[in-house]
Amino acid sequence: MRTALVLGGTGMLAGCAQLLVARGWRVVLPSRTQPLMADDAPGRAARATISRGHRPTWVRADWTKPRELASEVEYELQGKPVNLLVAWVHNNYRSGVLKAVQHLLADNAPVVEVHTCAPVPDPVLPHPTQQVLLGHFMHDATLRTNRAVLEAVERGLEGRAPSLHHEDAR
Repeated sequence: MRTALVLGGTGMLAGCAQLLVARGWRVVLPSRTQPLMADDAPGRAARATISRGHRPTWVRADWTKPRELASEVEYELQGKPVNLLVAWVHNNYRSGVLKAVQHLLADNAPVVEVHTCAPVPDPVLPHPTQQVLLGHFMHDATLRTNRAVLEAVERGLEGRAPSLHHEDAR
């Protein structure tokens, strides 16, 4: 089973996380609060029983403590590599969090970074990185976000050249 690590997957990336699960991915969602779509049992032992099911696995995380976040994710992975990283991390924490989880990624695992303002910074990790710049739009924001991010995920999984995708209001 392929594993995706979705950073920021409890907000606008929740749809992406759900679609990856529906496609058979094991999805790990680090966040401060437990999302409704993830397992609802407390503690690591309970998480381990459901993590291979049909819902994402929630891991308690704090962006201000990237090493602890990476340690929690690593424990949950039980030695299996991350095959896909999708990240929407606030710019203040982005570099620290991405560098902390880098050792968990399989060689050449694609990375998808989502940004909400220009200029888009250079990728942090030495992995093939697709970037998505979300424009400001009011109508169908979640649908547009899901579509833009999933298109970037597909490009990454197909091994296409890293690129920047602009999702503007239309």
